[in-house]
Amino acid sequence: MSVLLVKNTRMEGSGYLGDLLKQDGFEICSVNAKHEQIPENEYSLVVILGAPESANDDLSYLHEEQKLIRKSVEKNIPVLGICLGSQLIAKTFGGKVYGGPKKEIGFYNDLVSDGNSSLFSGFSNPFTVFHWHGDTFDLPEGAIRLVHSKLYQNQAFRFKSAVGLQFHMEVNEEMVNLWLDKSEEKLQQIPYIDSQKIREDIDGKISNVKTNMNNFYNNFKSSFHL
Repeated sequence: MSVLLVKNTRMEGSGYLGDLLKQDGFEICSVNAKHEQIPENEYSLVVILGAPESANDDLSYLHEEQKLIRKSVEKNIPVLGICLGSQLIAKTFGGKVYGGPKKEIGFYNDLVSDGNSSLFSGFSNPFTVFHWHGDTFDLPEGAIRLVHSKLYQNQAFRFKSAVGLQFHMEVNEEMVNLWLDKSEEKLQQIPYIDSQKIREDIDGKISNVKTNMNNFYNNFKSSFHL
């Protein structure tokens, strides 16, 4: 089976999710949409990763990704959107994307799954993820909310064959440190974000996030018969 992995910045790779896909023998085609054309080939799965940009930015490559999302869903091909990817899914199908009440950056243990979605089977409630976002979205008509938190009502959702995750479970230690290194100056301007505390949290929290990624990955494969 083949996977199209759409990156929107060199900084945000597939991390632990990429490791799981490789271990399972998926043939991975990775493209940096900002600099490369999205292939026309058909894939078993499309994964759209995050970036600092907003889904509302008028950028040609983001418009191309929305076309890819729509085309994939029309063909019932599974699409997984993470962070910016989730916002692009919401926007593609009519959801509004806008700034949230407060930036969420760091490890959070406040996500609660809605109902009995098989995608979050085996998760504790609440469960731990890594956050790095300031935007949120309204759900497209017909979408099913899967996860919420106190500040953000729509943390994960499903629309037909597309699943959007506003949060990160794919991160590994290197990714978190890299993002912190590249954003140190900006983070210092946000009084409620403590980058040093986030670094100190890595050792104690990253294994929980990876376990959740592993569970979600297996649930996703089962749900979409991959």
